[in-house]
Amino acid sequence: MPDKVTPGVVFTSKYVFSEKKYAEYINYIDRSEAVRNDAYPLYSVYADYMDDPKKQHQFDSWSDHTSSLFTATKDQLTIEEKKELKQQFQKAQRNDSPMWQQVISFTDEFLEKNGLFDRETETLDEDKIREVTRRAMQEVLKSENMDGSAIWSAAIHYNTDNIHVHIAIVEPVPTRKRKEFTMTDEHGNKIKMEQFKGNMKPQTFAKAKSKIVNNIVDRSPELTKINDIIRNRIVAEKRNRNSYRDEQLRGLFLNIYRRLPVPEDKQLWKYKMNALSYIRPEIDNFTRTYIAMYHRSDFEELKKELANQEEFLKSVYGTGKQELYKNYAKTKIDDLYTRMGNALLRELREFDKTIQPKEKNTDKEKVIPSRSSSVIYNLKKALKKEYGHIKNQVAYLELQREIEHEQETVDRA
Repeated sequence: MPDKVTPGVVFTSKYVFSEKKYAEYINYIDRSEAVRNDAYPLYSVYADYMDDPKKQHQFDSWSDHTSSLFTATKDQLTIEEKKELKQQFQKAQRNDSPMWQQVISFTDEFLEKNGLFDRETETLDEDKIREVTRRAMQEVLKSENMDGSAIWSAAIHYNTDNIHVHIAIVEPVPTRKRKEFTMTDEHGNKIKMEQFKGNMKPQTFAKAKSKIVNNIVDRSPELTKINDIIRNRIVAEKRNRNSYRDEQLRGLFLNIYRRLPVPEDKQLWKYKMNALSYIRPEIDNFTRTYIAMYHRSDFEELKKELANQEEFLKSVYGTGKQELYKNYAKTKIDDLYTRMGNALLRELREFDKTIQPKEKNTDKEKVIPSRSSSVIYNLKKALKKEYGHIKNQVAYLELQREIEHEQETVDRA
């Protein structure tokens, strides 16, 4: 069993309507850094919702402090700006807006590895942390359709094992839909009430976390190389290779062609179409055979790059029950097989055109004759030559009978 890896970045969110919580944060806004640090237990989604082991908040040395409050446009707020921010939060409270309390938490190892933190000098690149927080908030608000209506403020906290950013978001004029819920009053009576929806979409947090990570770590060279191996070195080369003329691939190629459905529109021959699910394993087998023959070294390099990316994602997302870090490699291999499958099916469509007759008009009626004698002769000749390469004897005989049937049709014509 592999060792458990702690996520390098954690993004947590909770929302409240509580007047007490609102009041605590509004009072928290215009306090000094030192006072706000002492008030940490009052406004702490980290302590409330992340099972912080240091809930007594007795810290020492350098870690016992908090950064200046910052917003989407300001690194530090003046007294007037703090006053205006408080007024906006108070307005949001009067209008029954949820207050979202969010935390972005980093491990020291992740920050240090990526050049944002020096444990020896106890120095953090706060400018970069503020930048990635802003980018994350842009993603959150855009995903939730709140980018024109919400405001937020945040501070960097050092007073737990992990450096983290506290964020509070409100809508002074709420735009979210209301939902109905039932609550029980002090007399045991059930009362129906309404409130604005507070839950955010799971994909919102996934997008925001991705934005955080991608703005701390530039993995574009590695990701570009992975895509280049798949698209330009394997798939693109396949598009330029004639499978029918390849002695080692022709048998597989013809067997797949024989089993394809015969729709009116051959454009329906697409790898992901449900109608091709029964033959997809054979298409995948063609891909494996092709790669083993012509791109073995490219595929080994691809697996190495995917393994490196998997290790990186493990350092970001941790291991966890779902092992999310493994999804990337699987998705990329699936992408390779999909692209290869579609390249093969495109080639099969072109092959089909060469052996299908052209339409002719006779007395304004379309007449579609059978396959020409010359094409049938060429197919028979090719099949005889490649008999030793077609491993499935039954498939070969069935295809041979189909060609003989076509020959009889031509003879009668």
